[in-house]
Order: sequence, then structure tokens, then C-alpha cells
Amino acid sequence: MSRILAIFALLLIALAATVATDRPLPRADLRIIDIADFNTLDPQRMSYLQDLRMAYAIYEPLVRWDNDTFDIEPACATSWSISGDRLTYTFHITPLAKWSDGSPVTAHDFVYAWRRAILPDTAADYAGLFFRIASAEDFFNFRSDQLNEYSTRPASQRTKEAAQQLRAELLAWADQHLPIRAIDDQTFQVTLASPTPYFLDLCCFGPFCPVHKQTVESFVSIDPASAAIRQDHTWTKPKHIVTNGPYTPTNWRFKREMRLEANPAYWQPERIKSQSISIIPIEDNNTAVLAYQTGAADWMADVTVDYVADMIDARKQGKDIDIQALSSFGTYFWSFNCSPTLSDGRANPFHDPRVRRAFAMSVDKKAIVEKVKRSGEKVANVLVPPGSIPGFNSPEGLGYDPSAARALFAEAGWQDRDVNGVAENEQGVDFPTVEMLCTQTAYHASVAQAMGRMWEENLAIKTKVVVRETKVYRDNLKRKDYMMARGGWYGDYGDPTTYLDLHRTGDGNNDRAFTNEYFDSLLAKAERELDTEARMRLLEEAERFTMQEALPILPIWHYNYYYLFKDPTDKDGNPNPGGLRGITTHPRLTQYLWELEVVQ
Repeated sequence: MSRILAIFALLLIALAATVATDRPLPRADLRIIDIADFNTLDPQRMSYLQDLRMAYAIYEPLVRWDNDTFDIEPACATSWSISGDRLTYTFHITPLAKWSDGSPVTAHDFVYAWRRAILPDTAADYAGLFFRIASAEDFFNFRSDQLNEYSTRPASQRTKEAAQQLRAELLAWADQHLPIRAIDDQTFQVTLASPTPYFLDLCCFGPFCPVHKQTVESFVSIDPASAAIRQDHTWTKPKHIVTNGPYTPTNWRFKREMRLEANPAYWQPERIKSQSISIIPIEDNNTAVLAYQTGAADWMADVTVDYVADMIDARKQGKDIDIQALSSFGTYFWSFNCSPTLSDGRANPFHDPRVRRAFAMSVDKKAIVEKVKRSGEKVANVLVPPGSIPGFNSPEGLGYDPSAARALFAEAGWQDRDVNGVAENEQGVDFPTVEMLCTQTAYHASVAQAMGRMWEENLAIKTKVVVRETKVYRDNLKRKDYMMARGGWYGDYGDPTTYLDLHRTGDGNNDRAFTNEYFDSLLAKAERELDTEARMRLLEEAERFTMQEALPILPIWHYNYYYLFKDPTDKDGNPNPGGLRGITTHPRLTQYLWELEVVQ
């Protein structure tokens, strides 16, 4: 019996401990609902929006964006200089910057972080952005070759000592060849492979943030079997993590809550508007909206419910609905397969840019935006969202012009010669039924059906909507096994090339098999052009050419992002208690949590 009582007592103790640790924390100054929990707090491995938003809350990079203008402003580095050849950047880090454990932030922290971002061991999604740095890609390949060679060794030669020796050789290679250097504790220097006018913009991006070397390394091991650097991600847990940004995580209950508190060691505490933040992940969007409406949060960061359009209509009618539609740094489009032949060997009519232009000019995008999507997006005739990149002037693109479209279609050899409702070429071969590939998200099929009706009316062709599960859709896209396919793109950095590279011959994201010597030459010239204005004119011509002549894609709208939050002022301009201050409306929608505060 005593044994049973002892076990029972242990269970009671465990239950009490669980209850104690699960007690609700005091109400935070700012409460946020997000659509998913954080995947990682490791800045080098971040790629999802909610993770990157966290990066700017708990880490501080060398420089940051003014998120209203997207000018570059000082962060950890209070000043910097650029060499005359535009290759070498020297940053001067403030001696006031501290980690949350009180230790100084130094240039060595940035060297360590940037090196680990490049290494294949880290498997960083954005490793390629660091390849703008001289020898960075060689560093990546050197490590890959090391690991490949090691894997061919007999098992007896794959030991802990041998694996550690490889890492020592790797570090020696980097010290000698990789121009990412700490000149001293406060001076960080990097040399690029070629002039990159948007490099400072990249330095603001989450994966370029520093990490606390001593903490990260205490959770690193070397796998003797593969020689790979293995990272135990326990270092990102609140108990261990060391941060240098405005906040530090103090409690992370996975899929339940992330708690942030103001970092007492942060060197600019006056920037922090809310001393504590609670972030609640709710994956079901309907549940999330209900939670917001019942007062669980001050901001819901991503609203994707099917009734967004109804919420917007209700707000326009003066009803008390907090939905906010903000233009974002992204574009929804449909891709044309530009290959000479389709996957089954048939000639591909979309290989002819005249056909692609005719299809584009036959689509009434305004009707699609207003009657199908119905949630306030702006019609897109170009890929780069107008006004989102300072100094870049967008071309007009192609608007709705069915008569010009029919003339262009006929010039390409297609018209309804026998008046049977289907266009044919001079040999009497019907234009093939256009298969439109999309995923199961509701509006993609609806958009495809609306465009199909327009093409049937304006060009006398038939269409078929092909809905596939996401993985199959992606596989078909990569294999070019489609005629048209839905697509979309959000820019990663503040330069037109974050969009235009999608059309570059051989680019990994060029799922359209588009290739054009003139376009590629414009991008190549822009890479070599040191004059900022002249470079922008070259990129504007590249955008004009692709959006008015070549048409590898058919842009439909520029994405909106939907938030729930109360306006910070009422209709008379007075402070609105419970409203949220600090939300930026710039299309890039980089929200700094330390700028946000609830109106009292």
C-alpha cells in the first residue's frame, strides 16, 4: 500500500507542477493573434513571415529599414562607408550595443552569423542572398565538397577527430578566402563579388541578423558519420536564448503562446512602446477571427477567411468591423508555359509572345477583382508593385482591349475561320483547349473560370480548369507540365530584381521556361551599372519589355494583406481607446513589434 501511496504522491506533485507552469501570465501590454506558431527563432534559418517579424523584435541587424519609407537607417552599426568601387562595405558598430546577458555585441558576432548562414550544414533558405559576397559561393561549395569526400571514406576513417579536423580546415579556408571580417571588435567589413546597389537592403533582412556565438556553439556538435555540423535548436528556447534586439522571449508554450518582454540590456530602450507582448498562434482562421472579436487580442496579423470581402463591405457601410486592407509587396498572376512544345510533344501556342499578349488584353481584370475576388485588391498590369521601390517607375503594362487582342491573335495565325466557335490556324487545326492549373484554394478556380469565359468570348478558344493538390501542382510547375498555371510572388528585398529575376534564363524560380537574350542582357547591364539612376532605367526597360511585349506572366492583381485592429483615432481624429498605433501601411508591410502600442 505504501508503494501505491508513494506513486500517488508523485502524481500529485507532477500535476501541481504542471498546473503551476500553466497558470496564465499577467495580461501583456500588446496581444497578437498569428496564423501559426514560430518555426524557429534562429535568424539564419528563418523564411516564414511570422518568423521574420520575430527576427526584428528580438535581434538587431547592422542597419534597418525605416518601415514607412524604406530608407536605410542605423541599427547596430551607427555609421558605415562604401569603397569607391562599390565592393567593400565597412560598418562601425556602437559600443553601447549589448546582448541580453550583458555581453557586448561585436563584429565577431556578425562574422559568425553570416558564415553559418552560408554553410550547407545550416540549410538556410536564404543562403543564396549571401552569394553576393565575394567567395561566398566558393565557401559553400568548399564545404559541400568536404562533406561529399568524407562520405566516401571507409567507416573506420570517419571519426570524431577526422570530422573536427574538417571543420578546422573549413574555418582556416574562411579566414583566408572569405572577405567577411572583423577588423576589430567594433568594425565589421565585407567585400562583394560585384557591385550590388541593394546590399544595404539585404543587411536589414532577418537572416543577416547576428547570433550570440557562445550560446549557439554550446549547442553544436559534429556528426562523426557525416562530418556535418549538427545544431541542437534548444539554444532558441527562452531559457537559453540570448538576443540583442528590443525584446527577449521569456515564455514559449508551443502552439499556445509566445511571451516577449522588453530586453533590459537593449541600448535604445526609448524605442520600445510596449513592455510586454503576448503572441497567440491560432491556425484555424475562423477561430482566430472569433477570438479577436471576443477581445483576445489587439491585432490579428493575417486574415484569410472566405468572408473577408463581406467584412470589407460591412466596414464600408459604416458597421463596426475592424478589418483593414493594406496593399502588400506581392503580385498575383498566371504563368504561361513559354516552351516551344508542351509536355506531350504538341506545339505550344504560348511560345509565341503575340498569343500571350492577346490573352492578356482579353482579360477584364477590373471585373475579376471586383466580382470574383471582391476584397479591394488593385488591378495589376505589371509585376513589380508600383510605388513599392523608391526610384523605380513602373511601365503601363497591357490593359483590357479585346479588339486589339483579336487583331493580334489573328496576326499570330489564329481566328475562327469556319465560325464554329473555336479559333484555328491556317491549316485548320483548332487552338488547343487551354488547361489552367491551380491548387484547391477557392478563388484560383473561380478566377480561372472567369478568364476562361472572357477568352471564349473574345478569342473563341476553350479552357479547362485543372485543380491539383499542392504538391502535385508544384511538381507539374517545375516539370513545365502545364499550359497556364496560377502563381504569385512576394518580394524578398527592396530592389526590382527581386521580381525581375523570375524571368531570367535558368533562374530557379523561372517556372515558365521563359528565355530572351534582350531581357537577360538588360539584367546583365544593370549588374555592371554603378550609376543608380542609369541602373533603374535599365530595370524599368526590363519590366516594360516583359510586361508589354514578352508577357511570360499575366498579372491580375497586387495582393492585399488583411489585418484586424482598431483604428488608433476615431472619425474626429481623437485617440481611440483600444486602437493600435504603429502599424505601417507601406506595401512591404514590415511591422516592427517595438513600434506598436495600444491606445489607452
